[in-house]
Amino acid sequence: MKRGKLLLIVSVMVILSVSLTSAGFFSNFYDKITGKATSDTTALNITVGNSVPTITIVDPIAATDPSIGTTKSITFYFNVTDTDGYANIDIDTAKAYFTKAGESTRSNTSCISTFTPNSGNSMNFTCTIDMWYWDENGAWTINVTIEDINSAVGYNESETFTYNLQTAMTMSPTSLGWPTIGLTDTDTGSDEDPITANNSGNDVNLNINVTALDLQGEETTTQYIYANNFTVEDATEGCSGTVMVNATSTNVTSAILQRGNNSLNYNNATSGQEQIFFCLKGVPQDISAQSYSSSAYGPWTVEIVT
Repeated sequence: MKRGKLLLIVSVMVILSVSLTSAGFFSNFYDKITGKATSDTTALNITVGNSVPTITIVDPIAATDPSIGTTKSITFYFNVTDTDGYANIDIDTAKAYFTKAGESTRSNTSCISTFTPNSGNSMNFTCTIDMWYWDENGAWTINVTIEDINSAVGYNESETFTYNLQTAMTMSPTSLGWPTIGLTDTDTGSDEDPITANNSGNDVNLNINVTALDLQGEETTTQYIYANNFTVEDATEGCSGTVMVNATSTNVTSAILQRGNNSLNYNNATSGQEQIFFCLKGVPQDISAQSYSSSAYGPWTVEIVT
């Protein structure tokens, strides 16, 4: 019984001894569990956000006429602002597009900065986009985009410009000849058919009219091959076409010229082309053998009519 008590006392003395030699540890531990600590540590984590660039200004584009048979270069300017500083703008990503429903998009994917500032948040850019002569007239949307160095994309599509209507035509060849004609020959097409009429603007549903003139004999000037001896249509040899009327603009009823890309060289609306064929139905039976030409009264006129 006494030995058990003695062992207990010794154990308590050891615990007390350890506590005294670790007084600092015990004090800190005690302070913490009792709310009496005077200092502690904390971990930090801060996320810095990236600002999306904004295209604040897109300069207006004046109403523009197409260039006949080729492209029209349209240059405009825009301003980009990034609150993270101009150096945060990725100048190699500046792009611009002209769009219109139902039309091919015209674009420039390498618009250029006009200068590099020394400070600030903004940069100016210039961009040139080519429009084709057959692009539809009306309002086109200007869509400008750019990225910053963190790939955040800014864009602006608030502006439009007007692409004007252009009515124009080119054609070839500009002269026609026939093989030697006998008095009894009928339905003879020209050696140089067809005349190809190109819509070199962006107008649509254009009628083709021909003004024919009597052909006078070059030796016996009182003899003629008359304008009404000829027919014109959009199919070879033209012999079932519209009868010409002297000195009168006459519509070739089978031919309608649409807008399109002439370089495709198709006789259809997509290429903006029509081919017309000229047929000599026959000659007056009382004329003599000689050359007959348009020298006296002038060349025939092929024109487009809206």
